[in-house]
Amino acid sequence: MKRKSELVVPLLFLAAAPLVVYSVQRVFLQTPNERTMGTAFKIFFFHVPMGWLCMLMAVISGVAAGVQLRRRSRTAGAVALAAAEIGFLGGLGVLLTGPIWGHATWGTPWTGDARQVTTALLWLVIAAYLLLRHFGQHASERLAAALAIFGAVNVPLIYYAVKLWKTTHPTTGVVAKLPPEMWATFWPGLSALLLVSFGLFAIRARQLVLVGELDEAYVRLEDSRA
Repeated sequence: MKRKSELVVPLLFLAAAPLVVYSVQRVFLQTPNERTMGTAFKIFFFHVPMGWLCMLMAVISGVAAGVQLRRRSRTAGAVALAAAEIGFLGGLGVLLTGPIWGHATWGTPWTGDARQVTTALLWLVIAAYLLLRHFGQHASERLAAALAIFGAVNVPLIYYAVKLWKTTHPTTGVVAKLPPEMWATFWPGLSALLLVSFGLFAIRARQLVLVGELDEAYVRLEDSRA
């Protein structure tokens, strides 16, 4: 069973490799420009998947942090931290590609609409959580967990922001309304990103669990010598 579980991560990367190549060439060589936004719309195929990844990892981190807080589970703590790290990178990608796309389509990189603000808030919450987990004292674990849970709660607000407030962002149904040729580009790209991300997530979570076990073994060793 253990040997089979060790094959999962390599298989994820092997499955992602051809999808990455296929997706990139489709975005730049086969997918036509959008009628009103032109070439700038190609950023969509990177921006939206990274946004979904950020929100997904924020939810995983928040749920795992809640389990860690209730059960004092080392594994849950490792899952929460690993997910937050992947979510941080996804959020950074969103905040970098969004202004480029916005400047090309709206004439300004930042309009301050509800989805931009709530997404930036989520990224800052994730960053604060990571700072507490990496550099905070042991007593700050409860505050860190509360931040992760708050980030997860913020995710539905991001999704429904375009419905609750007047924003410059497209509606939540934009992906479903993509033309067939753009649909065929979007989903392989999203799949490739998720496969790579979950592979890295699994590696990082396992690494964090092992670090915790090594720390505990070292403490026991020092206690036995005292």
